[in-house]
Amino acid sequence: MVSIVMPSMNHLAFIEASIDSVLTQNYSPLELIVVDGGSTDGTVEWLVQRQANDMRLRWISEADTGPADALNKGLRLTRGTIIGWLNSDDMYTADAVLRSVEALSEHREWLMVYGHGEHVDVEGGIIDRYPTLEPSNPLQTFADGCFICQPTVFFRRTMWMLQGDLDDSLKTAFDFEYWLRAFKKFPGRIGFINNVQAYSRLHADCLTMRMRGTVALEGMQVIGRYLDEAPCHWAITYIDELLSINQFNLDVEKEIQVFVEKACQYLSYFEQQKLNNYFEKIKNQ
Repeated sequence: MVSIVMPSMNHLAFIEASIDSVLTQNYSPLELIVVDGGSTDGTVEWLVQRQANDMRLRWISEADTGPADALNKGLRLTRGTIIGWLNSDDMYTADAVLRSVEALSEHREWLMVYGHGEHVDVEGGIIDRYPTLEPSNPLQTFADGCFICQPTVFFRRTMWMLQGDLDDSLKTAFDFEYWLRAFKKFPGRIGFINNVQAYSRLHADCLTMRMRGTVALEGMQVIGRYLDEAPCHWAITYIDELLSINQFNLDVEKEIQVFVEKACQYLSYFEQQKLNNYFEKIKNQ
């Protein structure tokens, strides 16, 4: 059995397409577990109706501390030997589950597989290809950014049992941390599927877009945890994004100052100096 865990919070506009992409997969047996955080937009009422038509769908709705907490709850409810997670605004491509099961069946040593992903917009139109790299790349490559598109990942239940829960102290980088933990713990046991396996939706309310500063800070925190030293380009990229949409003034300067102070706790002395010099350059322009 394959178990798909889907964290959800006020995604009524997207969840039907996400659930359809799971329940129309040409693989059986399969179950979908939606872990809703207490949506108030009609999601729960819609889930009640949908479950009546397909008992492969199970769901709970209760308060949580964020997506990682919801995922950990869902993982404990799974019954499958292979597990995936799909956010309630993302979608699988056709045959994604079958390809993952076949890959894991063919390579018994693999504990986890992932493939290509594509970013899509609110309407589902393709924006671009996620910058994916194969697992043969050195672990240090993660310092340049996460090269695994989260919804493309499937892993054996064994990996979850050996590795444990996601880090729910992280609000945005819990998937990044999980992949780095797996790569470091199980070298040579992660595989790749050379197909587009999922669509990752970008919209104003998704974590990737809504919490850009937190993404950068937590990314540096995770890199420091597993690779010893985080590069300051994570912070510089966020500052550049901030300045691209805001004119530099005293309020923006204060916001950047606070961000730089937080970022420096995850940087080596040399990287701190580079970041502080960059900030001074901005102020003097």
